[in-house]
Amino acid sequence: MIVTDWQARHGLTAADHQATFDQLTARGYRLMKISGYVLAGEPRYASVWGVQGGSAWQARHGISAADYQAAVTSLERDGFRPVDVSVFHSGDEPLFSAVWERERSLEWVARHGLTGPEYQSLFDDLSHQGFRLRCVSPYADAGGERFACVWDRYAGPAWNARHGMSADEYQREFDTQREHGFRLIRVVGYPSGGDIRYAGIWEQSPGHPGAAAHGIAHSDFQHHFDTNTAAGLRLVDISGSRAGGSATYTTVWESTPEADLTGDAANGLIVPFMQKWAVPGFSFALARGGAIRAARAFGYANRITREITTPDHRFRIASVSKPITSTAVHLLIDQGRLALTDVVFGPGALLGTTYGTVPYSARVKAVTLRHLLEHSAGGWTNDSNDPMFKQLALSQNALITWTLDNQPLGAAPGTTYGYSNFGYCLLGRIIERVSGLSYGDFVRRFVLAPAGANQAILAGATAPDRAAREAMYAGLDLAEPYGCRVDRMDAHGGWVATPSDVLRFLFSVDGLPSPPDLLRPATRTDMTTASAVRPVTATTPGYARGWSVNSAGTIWHDGTLPGTQSILVRPSDGRGWFAVCNAGRPGSSLGGEFDDLMWKVQQAV
Repeated sequence: MIVTDWQARHGLTAADHQATFDQLTARGYRLMKISGYVLAGEPRYASVWGVQGGSAWQARHGISAADYQAAVTSLERDGFRPVDVSVFHSGDEPLFSAVWERERSLEWVARHGLTGPEYQSLFDDLSHQGFRLRCVSPYADAGGERFACVWDRYAGPAWNARHGMSADEYQREFDTQREHGFRLIRVVGYPSGGDIRYAGIWEQSPGHPGAAAHGIAHSDFQHHFDTNTAAGLRLVDISGSRAGGSATYTTVWESTPEADLTGDAANGLIVPFMQKWAVPGFSFALARGGAIRAARAFGYANRITREITTPDHRFRIASVSKPITSTAVHLLIDQGRLALTDVVFGPGALLGTTYGTVPYSARVKAVTLRHLLEHSAGGWTNDSNDPMFKQLALSQNALITWTLDNQPLGAAPGTTYGYSNFGYCLLGRIIERVSGLSYGDFVRRFVLAPAGANQAILAGATAPDRAAREAMYAGLDLAEPYGCRVDRMDAHGGWVATPSDVLRFLFSVDGLPSPPDLLRPATRTDMTTASAVRPVTATTPGYARGWSVNSAGTIWHDGTLPGTQSILVRPSDGRGWFAVCNAGRPGSSLGGEFDDLMWKVQQAV
């Protein structure tokens, strides 16, 4: 999430830290980073705070190992997991400090009390399983050096980590990593055998420019802080460690260009929206006359590692996949391989009797291709019983069979409108049956590739399935963007694309003379003309075949999934835009505000 208001503290006693905690949380700040260490023989704390939305969070400081383990266990039951941990030895035992966030999006592992060999073994094992080190805190107890660590399981750019480095070794490692395009994500300095050692985590991904420093004496830290803040940098990582009778600090700073809300019209509109809705990353592209005229990105594609969003990042586009599927169907209609009146189920029908284990009802046997395109099949609607979000253990084909067997149509086909993800899932299977290709292959070869939308791919369901240059999706308030089986949503919500590629697709069906459309003019007109079941009225937009439409000639579609919000719009005057972000809250007003925002943005940019 973009942070424009932040504070930091260092050298606080336990009592001072608690007082700061109470004051700042009362003012809307949340603890983003904490480091415990010893200064002048007593526990001290350094911390970074920001005004930032997001899921509920909790924190503890200066607790014993047993109390830390008890907190991890009890908070996990309420959906909280540790996202930052710092451990240091003071007096007779190590003291733990940590921050938890409430989320169930990623598989995670937290360990403490590991010896050096145990930590290395765990590192090798979890790395092999696809986990990535989120934070590590070496410390000492009565038995010697120990390690506490937190891991997340997701795919992403190359990364690596080192520990046990002297100051000189750390500097050489830092320089080598930078030469190979790796950014420093986190670094911790810690006392070991009378020296300060360092552990760092790097990632090969785009990030904001910044600076890093280590070995900063306690007496020099305030000057270091003032110099960097005056240069427009924000403190994103800090570690304090005992050094004799004093302490030293290790820091990472980054620029935050989006924090300037006055210098750019888009910033002034988008950043407050992102902060209100706790959106990590936001990307949009604008077009006019069949050509892209602007592509911008804000915030983080992955807030864990501060990987910034770029116009080349791909996002789940959710139900904006439906216009793509509709175009593929209409292309087959143009080729004479499909007709709107084709029946879907039953002997000799498009899908025959492939799915289901019980005889089809008269209503099911009456469903046609037109009904699926126009959401007028008579049921299988996007409500609390939406089959696409049920029976998560079933494959796509098994889900279709289960739905036909267990969710009868509530109305005769063609008599009522009911937005249906399942209906578009069936359209994907029809494309496969008629073309002889997989849905994805047909759409890529005959819809997206001719349009020049070459970066679009079908989404994976889990975080380890994350594609190259794909955003990470925020699981706010226990939403599970990696638990909703996007992999079986292909034809109704499964595409991942850049905003520019979505606009390139739009150009292929926008009715403008250049570039040429994929469909015949009459077919394209039919595809974007409101159906009789949901006609355009003075107060309600209509729905055509994969497109929302209104009396002004605007065609559009939005999309919402846990962790995703998107909108594609083409007014009748030749403009067009697509925007997407990696946070979504189905059932909230986020989608409406997102649409309103983009009407303002495209006018301002």
